[in-house]
Amino acid sequence: MKKIILITLIIFLNNCAGYKPLFTSDQTNFYIEKIEISNDNKLVRKLIKSLKPFSVENGKQSITLKLNLNKQENVIMKDAKGDPASYEIKIELNVDVVTKDGTNKLNFRENFTFNNQSNKFELNQYKKNTETNLINKIFENLILELRAI
Repeated sequence: MKKIILITLIIFLNNCAGYKPLFTSDQTNFYIEKIEISNDNKLVRKLIKSLKPFSVENGKQSITLKLNLNKQENVIMKDAKGDPASYEIKIELNVDVVTKDGTNKLNFRENFTFNNQSNKFELNQYKKNTETNLINKIFENLILELRAI
């Protein structure tokens, strides 16, 4: 009897949740008219690809984005032989948002520290995945900030 009540309660509460996706382009008060970049690399292209759905004209406020993305990879710690033991990847995005009302400057920084691996192929794949995850975090923060403008 308790199981039936619990299952019914869970189903009832789950149906009342009202899930709405957070990063959809149809619920925004802006559209991206133009994107200007200062340096071209794979990470900037991934970010621009993520911003593509927000470039559809929706009759609302048009904005122009000027992107400047910098990536740094530093050795944090070395082992007894002098080989790198730990790395840190820092990604910084500086955005100038140009609207009819003026220009806003936004800065986003994400970093991640990880240990070295003996297999260099796996290390490179891990770095690429880490960079993609950091770019996704920056994208989410950028969209949230653009909605507030």
